[in-house]
Amino acid sequence: MLIKTYSKKEPNRIPPEQFEEKIKKLRKEHEKLIKGRFEFTDAQGGFLEFAYRFFKGEPLITMKLMHNEIVELPQGIVRHLNNTKKKIRKFSAELAPNARGVPSTYEVQSRVNFIPLEAI
Repeated sequence: MLIKTYSKKEPNRIPPEQFEEKIKKLRKEHEKLIKGRFEFTDAQGGFLEFAYRFFKGEPLITMKLMHNEIVELPQGIVRHLNNTKKKIRKFSAELAPNARGVPSTYEVQSRVNFIPLEAI
């Protein structure tokens, strides 16, 4: 007989003062405005509309960005946009197209880019 016991891991709780201090630091870093050009590589000439919540408890914000538009965005959203990637699967040429369970490789491509004006 095999008996397994599962328990919920207790989260590491930091004191409320330290938590508030860290949140203030994150907000300050997140809200720093960066001016740059938005590029939508998936649909050039189109737009990207998305909803974003900065921190827990804040309202949801909907943003609409046009391709090649020059805008000023918070650094947190710029990081979010530059980390938006898609995986493109690649299959081996010698494998049958309906082969199951065969590992495939993939290529990672960026969907959108935000280029700061300082870099242009």
